Amino acid sequence: MQNTIRHQEDRQPIIELSAPSAGRALKFKRQLLQHVFDHSIESIMVTDEEGIILQVNAAFSEITGYSAEEAIGQTPRLVQSARHNPEFYQQMWLQLQQSGSWSGQVWNRRKSGEVYLQWLNINTLTDDEGRITHRVAIGHDLSGVKSTHHERTLFTFKDPLTQLGNRQLLTSRLDQALAEAERNRIRVGLMVIDVGRLRPVNEELGLAWGDDVLRQQARILQAAVDEADTLVRLQGDQFAVLRHSRAGDVTMAQLADKLLGLLGNPIVLADQNIVSLQPSIGIAIYPRDATDNAGLLQAAEHAHAMAKRGGRNRFQFVDQRQHDLHHRELLIEHSLHHVLNTAAGEGLSLHYQPQVFPGNGQILAMEALLRWEHPRLGAISPAEFIPVAEQSGQSVRLDRWVIEQVCAQIAEWRCHYPQLPVVSINLSAQQFSQPDFADWLQACIKEAGIQAEWLKLEVTETAMMMHKDTCVMMLGRLRQLGFKISLDDFGTGYSALACLHQFPLDELKIDRSFMVEASLNERAFMLLKTIVGLAQQLSLSLVVEGVEQQHQLDLLADFGPLMVQGYFFYRPLPVVDVMGLLGERPAS
Repeated sequence: MQNTIRHQEDRQPIIELSAPSAGRALKFKRQLLQHVFDHSIESIMVTDEEGIILQVNAAFSEITGYSAEEAIGQTPRLVQSARHNPEFYQQMWLQLQQSGSWSGQVWNRRKSGEVYLQWLNINTLTDDEGRITHRVAIGHDLSGVKSTHHERTLFTFKDPLTQLGNRQLLTSRLDQALAEAERNRIRVGLMVIDVGRLRPVNEELGLAWGDDVLRQQARILQAAVDEADTLVRLQGDQFAVLRHSRAGDVTMAQLADKLLGLLGNPIVLADQNIVSLQPSIGIAIYPRDATDNAGLLQAAEHAHAMAKRGGRNRFQFVDQRQHDLHHRELLIEHSLHHVLNTAAGEGLSLHYQPQVFPGNGQILAMEALLRWEHPRLGAISPAEFIPVAEQSGQSVRLDRWVIEQVCAQIAEWRCHYPQLPVVSINLSAQQFSQPDFADWLQACIKEAGIQAEWLKLEVTETAMMMHKDTCVMMLGRLRQLGFKISLDDFGTGYSALACLHQFPLDELKIDRSFMVEASLNERAFMLLKTIVGLAQQLSLSLVVEGVEQQHQLDLLADFGPLMVQGYFFYRPLPVVDVMGLLGERPAS
């Protein structure tokens, strides 16, 4: 017998059965199938072989919010959520092609935008020749929020004050999230939040105003979390956020920091009273902190208690080491944003390390090096705060702050020391994505009243190789404008040896690791000597970094003219010490 599914309108049969006779038994089967289709509490979707929706039942419309008219002619992507990655759907279709059926849990999205969990069965129908004619998808809504016909179930999972989910919903979603996380080996994050200082509001203004505060905070949280997150009110002034995926430490820390800022803003009540709260957040991560439902919630509540004991207005990981690390990174990020938005650049300063001709100790150039004395953290190494600047998108502004300070310093020094050495400045990789940089730099030196040849721009080998085309174009233009170009940290990250002739360079800086290896290893020494010879053949000036001991300096004795930079001659010096090196006799 051949089964074919066709697109019908209204109450016409869903499945037409072709048989030798159309007896009463066949008529009964058709009526029965139609009745099941129309009155099933499971959603049913019928597509053709190309995946075009031909028909849906009433339960589909109740669960998804899409009418039959809106769904027919679309594809199942109509209800797809962003919860699953593309590989999930690729595996689904691969199994359908191989076996003709698929079943499992799927996160789909209602017309309202709400994401819900569904158990889905998909089966393939074929004709007598084995050709695919249709697919039928039958879905069971696992979210507990199915339709207006299930108000009692809906009430069970809803907090009546805030209209968010409640603790029962969180427990249900946690079970589902942990099962999926175990299968897919992903992380799940759970955040427990209290708005803080709600008791004084209740005592001084009354419970009605305390409820108003909770409703406002619930709306703030709902707007701030992702649609795919589960947000519930646990009890009293406590809320929880369950992140089903993308629950790494950094993303959870960023979300917590964002929520602290939003929840800590003053709230204006209807009677014009202003309430300031002090939220606290605890964060637990599956599977690191717990491997089951109750354990993860207990871990998040423990972290939340630690945050409250720590003074409120903070978040806390269960793992103290990770907590301290991410708190420090966020503090550095926020502080950096602050200092770059103040004219003085509070805490930031520049030191200068001379580059010396080893034959007579003459200072031929100086490298400007950024230092930061943080008001709370003390001295922070550039190795720590520069990566934070790059990750937070602040490296371009930081570079330009340094350049402005160097230009102003050169202008001041030139008034007293006309034979000032060239000053070099490091450029971040992100600077090469700024099309205005060359024009900006030209305007900067013009405003300071200095000349382009007094500046040397250092670009790391890694940045040069990663952004080769844009680097070559921008540095070529800068070199035409009179700036000197240096390739920094040569020998690390990438091998630019074969490309040296393509770069618009004036100088090559050999990384200190070469100097260390060359003093210990004969082959490394020969490689260093070869690079020096190549640079000289390409008419490039040469700087060897990391010269700290006499025997290292002796290794360079026969290498010809070059400069060295390192602790053997000078450490990075503050401005006042540099002025002592530039000469005691001011220009007349």
